Amino acid sequence: MPKSFPNFGLLMLRLTLGVCLFMHGVAKIMNGVGGIKGMLGAKGLPEFIAYGVYLGEIIAPVMIIIGFFTRVGALVVLGLCGVIFYLAHPDFLALSKHGGFEAEILYLYIGISLCLLACGGGRFSVVRD
Repeated sequence: MPKSFPNFGLLMLRLTLGVCLFMHGVAKIMNGVGGIKGMLGAKGLPEFIAYGVYLGEIIAPVMIIIGFFTRVGALVVLGLCGVIFYLAHPDFLALSKHGGFEAEILYLYIGISLCLLACGGGRFSVVRD
């Protein structure tokens, strides 16, 4: 039976989720949150909420990457995913023309966030939770 390395697995989950989300955040820094403001306005919500994307796509991913209160970062990401579902994927079971879910990436983010919420960041974290 091969040896198990759960802490390395948690590190890989943290890096995967954190880096992918952080890249979305970099795009928001470079291009602004105007598109999100428009989506919020169309749903009758205040546009200032759009600035919360920086928390969900910059701050939380950095927390997750370095393992600084990973569970808190994962909760923030779960909240972000909920907002994205509401704004961009109201039919959360819609299928793409290729057979996968249209919101497939969100399901992956949610799954990884739930794993990190349940397990914490593991041994290779700045602050273990």
